Parts: sequence; structure tokens; C-alpha cells
Amino acid sequence: MGKASILYRNPYLYLLGLKLLHRENFHKRYKYMASFSKRGNSVLEPACGPGALASYLSKGVRYSGFDMNNHFINHALKKNLNVKIGNVLDINSYIRSDHIITCDILHHLNPTDRKKFIKNCYVSTKKTFIVCEPIINHKNKKNKIITYLGKQFTEWIERDGTNNVKLEYFFNHKELSDLIDDGFGIIPSSVKRVKKRFGEDMVVVFFKN
Repeated sequence: MGKASILYRNPYLYLLGLKLLHRENFHKRYKYMASFSKRGNSVLEPACGPGALASYLSKGVRYSGFDMNNHFINHALKKNLNVKIGNVLDINSYIRSDHIITCDILHHLNPTDRKKFIKNCYVSTKKTFIVCEPIINHKNKKNKIITYLGKQFTEWIERDGTNNVKLEYFFNHKELSDLIDDGFGIIPSSVKRVKKRFGEDMVVVFFKN
């Protein structure tokens, strides 16, 4: 699967890269996702990375997370966060929680594994299941050279050490919106959902309860 890029080997560079990429929307999206949990609630973050979400949660909210990246988990443990090594495709890594919040994960998964991931999250949440995913218009081929270089850079920088991320794994707006409307092929149409855009990110909240 190849060696992880420098961003996935250094939590500080990873967070800096996200903040530079998303700018003010980095904080806005986390504040929005965190706003659905209240004092006494539990939040689980699969593929939690360095645990950035935890600092946006209200006081009294119990946070836990898991990730396959040792660098990220060790960083989060130093901040006294309740995290562990775990795999988003393994239901045993999950614990039943009031809210399941996932950020920037789907494009790291092989398309054939996405439904299993969504199902694991949905059956593990009691109240809301929140998904945040970036949008990339990778089908714009007006300039083939820029498109090729952008593809190579994106696939290199997104190497997390567990999967070979391809540019085609990202969604454009219509693809992601259609998947959300379809509940990713897992979540029933009767379940209320709300979509919100933050720059090049889309956040959807599925209200299970």
C-alpha cells in the first residue's frame, strides 16, 4: 500500500495542512458537527486522526475515537483523549454512542468498502450520524497537464499508509449529494437528513432518533 505521506506521519503538519486548506471553514465545520452533542452525551469518532474534533465539543460531552495511524493515536493520547487503535471496517472497534461523527474518511476507502463503513457507523449511533466529506471536481479536463499534476499530487499527499487513495475516490458535488439522498445505500429514506456546505466540504446529519 506504500509509505504514508509526511502529513500522515506528523500530526502537527497534518493539522496545519488542513487549516491552510480549509481556512475559516476548518473551524466552522467542526463547530457545526459538535453542536449536535450536549452535556452528558457520548461522541464516537471513527478514524479520528489526531482528535481535532474533541476540542470543539461542549463541556460534559464524552469523547472517544479510534484510528489505524499510530502517530495520530499517540498524539491524541498525549492530550489525554480516550482513543485507541481501530479499523473503521471492524464493527468490534465501535462502541454504541449518542453521536457518531466522521470527517474526511470516505475518499480514503475503497468504494467496495464504503457501505460496510456506513453500516458500522449507523448501527452504532443512537441519535445522529454525521458525515463530513470534501468535494473535488476531478472531472474537469480542460487542461490535461494541470489535471495530471493535480492528480499525482493529490494521490501522493493523501497516502495514509493503509490505502492507495485515488483521485477518482473523491466526489464531485452531484455524486456526493446523490449518495446522501440515497443514504449511501444503507440508511432508509425515512430517516431525516440535513445537508450543509462549508466551502469545499459538505456535511450531512442523519437523525436516527
